[in-house]
Amino acid sequence: MFGNKVLLSLGLCVLVSVDINFVDCEKDVLEMSLFPALPIAVFKSDNTVCREHSDQYLDNLKNFTLWAHEMWDATAKSTTGVLRGSRFQMGDFDQCITAKAPFQTQYCLASITANVPKPKKDRDYLSLDYHPHGSAIERLYKYNDVSQQSRHIVDMGWCVPASCSVLDLEEYLNGYFSKLDNNVVHQNVTYTAKFSDLTCHTAIESRYFDNADISFCLVAVILILLLVAGTGYDYHLSSKELDEKPSKKTLPSKLLMAFSARKNFFELNKADESNPALTVLYGMRTIAILAIIMDHRFATFTSSAILNFDFVESQYRSPIACILFHGDVFVDSFFILSGMLVVYGLLNQFDKRKINPGLIIVLRYIRLTPVYAFVIFYYATIFAHVGDGPLWKIIAGEDSKDCRKNWWTNFLYLNNYINTEHMCMAHSWYLPCDFHYFIIATFICLLIKKNKKMGLGSLLGITILAMVVPFVITIVYERPALLHFYPEFLTGPKVHPDFQLTYTKTHTRGTPYCIGMFAGYLYYKLKGSDKHVCRSRSCLIIVASLLLMLVSLFSGMVFYDPYHTYNPIESATYAALHRPAWALGSVGLLYVASYGHGDFLKKVLSWSPWIPLSKLVYGAYLTHFQFQLRSAAVFKNARQIAYFDVLSLAFSDMVLAFLTALALYLMIEAPFRKVFRELMFPSKETPPKIPAGQTTLDDSIVNNNNNNNNNNNNCQDSRL
Repeated sequence: MFGNKVLLSLGLCVLVSVDINFVDCEKDVLEMSLFPALPIAVFKSDNTVCREHSDQYLDNLKNFTLWAHEMWDATAKSTTGVLRGSRFQMGDFDQCITAKAPFQTQYCLASITANVPKPKKDRDYLSLDYHPHGSAIERLYKYNDVSQQSRHIVDMGWCVPASCSVLDLEEYLNGYFSKLDNNVVHQNVTYTAKFSDLTCHTAIESRYFDNADISFCLVAVILILLLVAGTGYDYHLSSKELDEKPSKKTLPSKLLMAFSARKNFFELNKADESNPALTVLYGMRTIAILAIIMDHRFATFTSSAILNFDFVESQYRSPIACILFHGDVFVDSFFILSGMLVVYGLLNQFDKRKINPGLIIVLRYIRLTPVYAFVIFYYATIFAHVGDGPLWKIIAGEDSKDCRKNWWTNFLYLNNYINTEHMCMAHSWYLPCDFHYFIIATFICLLIKKNKKMGLGSLLGITILAMVVPFVITIVYERPALLHFYPEFLTGPKVHPDFQLTYTKTHTRGTPYCIGMFAGYLYYKLKGSDKHVCRSRSCLIIVASLLLMLVSLFSGMVFYDPYHTYNPIESATYAALHRPAWALGSVGLLYVASYGHGDFLKKVLSWSPWIPLSKLVYGAYLTHFQFQLRSAAVFKNARQIAYFDVLSLAFSDMVLAFLTALALYLMIEAPFRKVFRELMFPSKETPPKIPAGQTTLDDSIVNNNNNNNNNNNNCQDSRL
């Protein structure tokens, strides 16, 4: 009997001991977390409604009410992957804002900062390797290395009543953190929380359409109706002309025919036959935009919620970084092409008759702006409604707001100088640069026709000045040799000092355009000649050109090395010379492909499918970024980054961008070009007789303009 009592007592002791161990284990789990779990809701606040809704939420959570547990289930409970650079712990965005609570719910990202004391032991903070037996707390410390993602900040999804304001949430959560008592706090770590209106979302926000949104829809519908009417009218006239003699076309019928999708689509395949040497430019233009789309996809993907940011950090230090993070040289390829084609086209045009340069600039503006204005209108309105997510208002919403406020700077082609921190469409900085260079090129061409030595000398002086300017700026401001695509830039490109100071400014990006102008003059002088570069010289030029381009691209790897000591002279020299080196190499390859023994290169660049694609490059450049921006903004949970996934997404971007560009070309670009041409230079069915040896200014402009549009698409498409 006594033995049974002893055994029972021992059994009870074991059970109590096991229960205590479970409790202690559970307590240890909470205390071992590097970041604290979020509370259920706001239970102490001066906001009465917020406090009442929070109490109601807690009571229903205890009763296992569905809507309450949907809110709690949607809240991020703890952090994962922080030590590998995963900053966003998002919970379930959709479940939160669609929970059918008796009050409106909201989803907020709480930005929590761990204030970690400086480690006692010095370490190589530039190294990506950490000792496995070192302190995890020290891994959270913010070292002064811009190439590494901060581990001391996380953003956690919190589902709370919408009646709680950002200030209510911030005050309560900071008070909650101040009373924490766990193992991490005992390591002298404190936590602070911040909230923003941009990181809080409710279901009703995405459903609101204002007058501007409705106006865009109306404009789009009108353009589609014009497209349908113009195409239908074209088919009607085609069938009618088979049966009877074609009648004289009136101005309204010509304007309506301008919107014929059939006619404009067939014109896409028409190549410029006036100079076979220029056919290689179709391929270069298309390949350049494909490379830019790929680089932009990698940048936008990286700027969003990434699980394995440690992989990105390692890539900054690899040779491949120069291709992914130095892809801005492909934009220089556009400047090269534009300079070539503008000078080539204008000099040929001035051979026929000198035209008022003001008129040339106005025509350029008219050609660029209609489709550009439509895309800006889209960004300022409907773009804000094409997705949602925890990061939507930060990434896409702010871009849409910037377009609403600063669209006028884009229309004036001054958006790279005015309100640059809120630039409408960050990638649109290229267009004002190109437009400014076009104005300069117009007067340079006039000067060349008047005095060749003076004109070419002026161009040489401008080229040298374009190299000196980035050299001086880099030294004076002690800036790096190139724009680094580090986290601080990817998450806020418009406000980054290098983006503001050197990357987007007309006076710092001019050397490729100037070298392209020299190439355009060379092609102009060689037009119609039987010039042919011998095989040995062709090989020499190809090798030298490839060497220049590879050195320009891969030498940037030196400046991505965090152990490389900064030298202002070295950085300034690279900033001044790497773009002209790329430009000279590109021109060398084009020259051999056009006039030398570069048969393979010529076949690749002159491939016939490049012709229609190259004419859609402008639209693809304007629209591709909105697909990538949307993709980054709709991340509702952190994703793994890998090269294969990024390339797959980049290829889908290319398809979507060119399909959209085709729609814009048929609906706006080609029709409006013809409409403005008809209104400014109306064509005549039977031109009046003009005495021999005489001509009118209007006739000259019309003839030159028609030649540019029909026989020299390269010049007119030089905008990209």
